[in-house]
Amino acid sequence: MGMHATEFVRTIAPGRVPAVVALVGKEGLLVQQSTQAITRTVFGEDSDEEISRCDGDQAQWRDVHDLLATISMFASQRVVLVDGADEFIKQNRSALEDYVQRPVASSVLILQPKSFPGNTKLAKAVVASGLIVECSELESTALVKWLGVTAREQHGVELTRDAAGLLVELVGSNLAQLESELAKLGSCVSDGRVDVEAVRALVGGWQVQSTFEMLAAVRRGQTDRAIKEFRRLSESGEAMPRLMGGVAYVYRRLARATELARQGRELNKALKEAGVYYKEINESNRYLRRIGRGEAERILERLVAVDKGLKGADGGGNLPGHLLVERLLVQLAGAC
Repeated sequence: MGMHATEFVRTIAPGRVPAVVALVGKEGLLVQQSTQAITRTVFGEDSDEEISRCDGDQAQWRDVHDLLATISMFASQRVVLVDGADEFIKQNRSALEDYVQRPVASSVLILQPKSFPGNTKLAKAVVASGLIVECSELESTALVKWLGVTAREQHGVELTRDAAGLLVELVGSNLAQLESELAKLGSCVSDGRVDVEAVRALVGGWQVQSTFEMLAAVRRGQTDRAIKEFRRLSESGEAMPRLMGGVAYVYRRLARATELARQGRELNKALKEAGVYYKEINESNRYLRRIGRGEAERILERLVAVDKGLKGADGGGNLPGHLLVERLLVQLAGAC
């Protein structure tokens, strides 16, 4: 529908901000960065001028228009942001359609709705003479790319692709939280490179280290030790999705290696190609041989089943979350 915020903040140029901009989506960091980019472009890098903010649930069109039409004594342009603009747009659609056709030339109106259907007259008008910036959540390849660019440009470090994948599994897809972890990683590494080892050591504290120790016990068939480590994590208050992020990161790669081996790859090469942590390749080789191909080929199926059970998408035998994970660990260890 429009330009994505990750591109917008890199390419916005002085004098190129249209009179009406819609920042559409729920990703708060992208909304914030886009707003800051507009402010810097309109007022200049060194200006103390601030935007005028209006609450979309309470703002009246006449008040917003008055702000747009009133020039500040300190700047030649005005920027007005209507935050949470869905209800504001609903109540003032006709007035906004007229305004987009004849905006105040010296001002910028920023609308920040969660959704902005492209088939509406207003959206089409903004596309024609303004700009729609997508501030939607990043997923998959786009998220990994954003992490790499942000690590390099904002924190001066190179983030390996595998490290980016692990970071997402451990932290989730919230960009503000990911950016915070990147800042920590950037300040701690000494050689300018963030790899899987750095993420393991620096993200999540002892809980993350314990998660990987638990998974090492699973690979070695030490089921009792794995369950004991899991219960210690669970009792510490570690969130189940975060814990399962570490499990998924490791075992998706083992599942991928299993598929590559089925296609004819030598197992160690398959493990390396699948992105298994280099220090764990030999142990992972022994593990997959121990449980056998039949069990290895069920890894993804079991991960998906637990994920659905934790989200309530299926009954999971009506087991509570901690028992679902305990059963998974027993299954992955090849103990049943």
